Amino acid sequence: MNLTFFAILIMGGWVVAIAAAGLVMVLRPGGVAVRLAAAKGATGTSAGPRDEILLGGFAEVLGNVRGRVDAVHLQPDSRALQSIELGTGLGLETQLVPATAILSADGQVLSLAERWPEASAEAKTDGLTLRADATVVSAEGKRLAKLRLVCFEPSSLVVTALVVAGSGTPERRALAIDLVKEAGPDRIVTDLRAADWTKLPPFATDWEIKQAVTDQLLADPRLRAAQRSITIDVTDQVVTLEGYATDQSEVEEVARIVRSVPGVLQVNRKLVTDADLARAVTEAIARTPAASAARVEVHAHDGTVEITGEAPDRATVQAIERVAGQVPGVQVLHNVVGVRRPTAATA
Repeated sequence: MNLTFFAILIMGGWVVAIAAAGLVMVLRPGGVAVRLAAAKGATGTSAGPRDEILLGGFAEVLGNVRGRVDAVHLQPDSRALQSIELGTGLGLETQLVPATAILSADGQVLSLAERWPEASAEAKTDGLTLRADATVVSAEGKRLAKLRLVCFEPSSLVVTALVVAGSGTPERRALAIDLVKEAGPDRIVTDLRAADWTKLPPFATDWEIKQAVTDQLLADPRLRAAQRSITIDVTDQVVTLEGYATDQSEVEEVARIVRSVPGVLQVNRKLVTDADLARAVTEAIARTPAASAARVEVHAHDGTVEITGEAPDRATVQAIERVAGQVPGVQVLHNVVGVRRPTAATA
């Protein structure tokens, strides 16, 4: 009898929990699918700078965790972010934060201002709601992926793309917002044909790409020294390499490794080789009348230039110093050019 009573009690608890969950799904903001208005202009995934909100990621204020991002709300006509829904405490409470309070979003942490005005009621009821793991379906109704991140243009707050995770390699891809017909918290309907899934650009956060590039360069014994002399900057999946390399073959190898990192869309090479830098300094000295009378040899390594040789007088040595120091890429200059001693015939 006691066992039956407890079994009934447990089953009753499950029924109540399921009913409560269903009620929350019905009553929560943006609980229905909303159709997006036709795009007034091409938004795409690469127009201008981009920030990314990780759904389910942490939101911070002055470095302190304020909650988790449960959902984002946007206006279906303008596609602009309206508000962020934060889960606080044990997840039983939510807080609505206006999108204007966003300072930055790097695909991992959402940084918010210290204070913000209360979000309007319209942001709760009229907006389109996007939540993590919403199912993304093709134009034919086939399941393609799950929603992971929301990309937007920081100054306008206009959403430009959704990052979705599906089958295949790479797993995550960027879906331009122009391809979304209808969206709700649990389902996103697209104009994308299932066969075109692999044509979507791969996605990785800038932080992930930079870390992966650094790790791969360090893992290659031939490039560990080069890694210390190369600056890696990643903006919207475009990698810019600046600094120094030993020779052109090293430049090509570094670029090859960067291109192999999942999510890299483009590589801008602004690397200076030792040979290029030595040649530039030599040519600058040769075309400067005040310095060209000297006979010199120029060696370069990782931005450090050493000039040896002889000059007819001290003024020429000083001219060499001045000219070489103005060559782009010269970080450290060792000018050890000596003044030629007069011969017995000229003494």
